[in-house]
Amino acid sequence: MTANATAPEISIEENEAIRNANSFLEIFYERVKLHPNKVYLRQPYGSQWREYTWKDISQMAQKLVSALREMELVPGDHVGILSKNCHEWIVADLAILMGGYVSVPFYPTLPANELREVIELSHIKALFVGKLETWETQRSGVPSGIRTISMPYYHGNSKVKCEFSWETLMDSCEPAEQLHIPKPDEVFTLIYTSGTTGTPKGVMLDYQASNLIMKYEREKPVYGIYQNVGERIISYLPLNHIAERVLSEAMPIVSGGTVSFSESLDHFGKNLQSVQPTLFFAVPRIWTKFQQAILTKMSQRKLDLLLKTPVISSLIKKKIKTGMGLNECRCAVSGAAPMSAALIRWFAKLDIDIQEVYGATELCGGVTFNALDDIAPGTVGRPLPGVELKLAPTDEVLIKAPWVMRGYYEAESKTAEVLEGGYYHTGDTGKYDDSGRLIITGRIKDTFKTAKGKFVLPVPIENSLARNFLIEQVMVTGMGLAQPFALICLSESASNQTRDDIAASLGESLTELNKELDNHERLSHFVIFREPWQEDSGFYTPTLKLKRHIIDQHYKPHYETWTESKVRIVWDNA
Repeated sequence: MTANATAPEISIEENEAIRNANSFLEIFYERVKLHPNKVYLRQPYGSQWREYTWKDISQMAQKLVSALREMELVPGDHVGILSKNCHEWIVADLAILMGGYVSVPFYPTLPANELREVIELSHIKALFVGKLETWETQRSGVPSGIRTISMPYYHGNSKVKCEFSWETLMDSCEPAEQLHIPKPDEVFTLIYTSGTTGTPKGVMLDYQASNLIMKYEREKPVYGIYQNVGERIISYLPLNHIAERVLSEAMPIVSGGTVSFSESLDHFGKNLQSVQPTLFFAVPRIWTKFQQAILTKMSQRKLDLLLKTPVISSLIKKKIKTGMGLNECRCAVSGAAPMSAALIRWFAKLDIDIQEVYGATELCGGVTFNALDDIAPGTVGRPLPGVELKLAPTDEVLIKAPWVMRGYYEAESKTAEVLEGGYYHTGDTGKYDDSGRLIITGRIKDTFKTAKGKFVLPVPIENSLARNFLIEQVMVTGMGLAQPFALICLSESASNQTRDDIAASLGESLTELNKELDNHERLSHFVIFREPWQEDSGFYTPTLKLKRHIIDQHYKPHYETWTESKVRIVWDNA
């Protein structure tokens, strides 16, 4: 990591403003006063970047506040956002908060039936509709009676027509002067979790919970996040996910950072190289894709050789990091799903020290973190200040912190289930390492029982398999079978190897892995898929976590056949 990549230090005046503010919204007001003409948001249009200052964004948001008031919305009303990441997303969100409303962001890829469900559950009065690829099919999911506002059109996306248009409102509305000053116990957002079963749950977060953002800032000497004014961030993961919202919206406001957006998935690499962010957040699936992109250009053997050569090592590291867009990154963060220790160690050899964070929507982001000088691969670090963490007799991770959610919207019984005894029951299982760092061992609901009546935790086994870089995706399964087994998608780096070479390598991994496992955990075989599961296959949540039950449903008809073949390496033809 380029730890020396710094930006201008926070001034005394700015520190004073941060100390005196009671919410990130009030800090936004202060930012507009402190440096109205500094660049805050950057939007790509092809090879060009359009830049917006703090004053620009505030003026646009204030016009939308006037528009929402003219629509007869009253403080406390719920207002939705349905869009991919863009600067208008931030403007709309700020406008909702500045008007005293509750922001309800939705995943931009929701199909019509699921969109209708969360809209009806959330009781929104208005909806901002923006950068979308499938609005033509999604629009039927918006019930009549909801005021809709279309954001500007982006090339390659749907042409959205709504009751009101962004451009018209910007031309016709005057900026509102009376802006909302929130109280700590006010709910500022309602976020529907990306769960895969049952009725979606709306997590209510108040401004007191958002003070976590300022706590991160105050603890910067310890945790190394946003230690300077002028941090550069690229926003590309769904902004309605709590981690992206914290890192790409709230924390840049607190620190005075600059946020650039990715134009599209196809342009992500180019945009990332252009921005060269100083702070970068990615889920494990993205880090794996980075690794595989490197290994397709250079074999692991050649890379190891170059990194062992002192004169060449620093040059090759810089070339790789610059090509990735991370040469100036001083804080690389992973979260949303467990990341294998092997992958973290692999990037560390390139001087990219990935800091894993652990949290949940219900916790307004993170509760444990690997500090830069205390990274322990395989753990999610130590609790943040103010966090009380303990393990239940079942090994479930329990959390008590000032920023725990208020509860689930209109779901008192579900709230009572997860906030029992004053602790948030995460549903994750864990243990401590010898130094007291937390290790997440899996999800309670992901644990399955074999035909022998023994329980298997899949995540630790999957993380062990990640040591073989021919494996890109893996899911351990086998409920009701005599022994568990693994479904494996090959990585890009396997494309230039023969089937026999791949089978030999994976067979060796299977043998070595089973030596580490108890009898009931040992895998009987691998099922190999030449092509990875695509993001649009239905096998992933919007944050790229595997939908295990969906994958099981899809392949279950083949499980017995694969098991009865008695072959250790099965090549799928399904």
